[in-house]
Amino acid sequence: MRILTLVKLTVDISQLKYESSGDPLMDIVPRKMGDSDKCAVEEAVRLKEKYNAHTVVVTIGSTLDHERIIRDAYAMGIDEGYIVEVDGYENLQAITVGEIVKSIVEMTGPYDLIILGAGSLDTHSYTLGPIIASKIGIPVIAGVDSLNYIDGCFEARCVMEDGTYIYRSKPPLIVTVTTEVNEPRIPTLKTILKSKKMEIKRLKIENLKVKLEKINILDIKRYVIQRKNIIWDASEDLEKAIDNLFKLLVSGV
Repeated sequence: MRILTLVKLTVDISQLKYESSGDPLMDIVPRKMGDSDKCAVEEAVRLKEKYNAHTVVVTIGSTLDHERIIRDAYAMGIDEGYIVEVDGYENLQAITVGEIVKSIVEMTGPYDLIILGAGSLDTHSYTLGPIIASKIGIPVIAGVDSLNYIDGCFEARCVMEDGTYIYRSKPPLIVTVTTEVNEPRIPTLKTILKSKKMEIKRLKIENLKVKLEKINILDIKRYVIQRKNIIWDASEDLEKAIDNLFKLLVSGV
């Protein structure tokens, strides 16, 4: 079994700060591997431990942080890693990323399973898995909360609003996982030291023969909820204040 895992360097939104004008301080916010992508790495490593799979990880970018998240994946147990060197990686269209992954699969594959996070911390588009599936021409199961390999088939459980769905598919297959699928392991000191000695392979975007299509980000603003600031003085008549609050909540204003 061969497994390809895709990881993205994303903004750590938990540490995102803003100017008083609402402009985000993008230059100082830390970057990290996306939470669901880390779960995808963990799932790949678990399949490796169970079925002696060969695991490969790929990220797209050109910074030292991209090298760091590949080494993070190595420390978790991934066997082989690639960086596709692209300037302005933040503005790549999802369709272009799909074309890049298709070229990587043709160059380094084939793979029985391609696994990635269902959605990234920054864009939340949840479209990349289906886009890659359409480019390569293989099935996709999106939003997976539990993944198993049974009798030559991958079995995925997806929890939806209207119930729980179970899907089964033979490889090759693309799976996007949520953060519910597992709890990523914390690397040990031994695996961290080992990861620092492992080779990271680099691919030039020019060698993949992919036409880069980018989006232009015009503006980023903090989302602000306008408060109505309706205040009732409950010091004199508590029951009346509660009644006013109840009427307002029921009206949906």
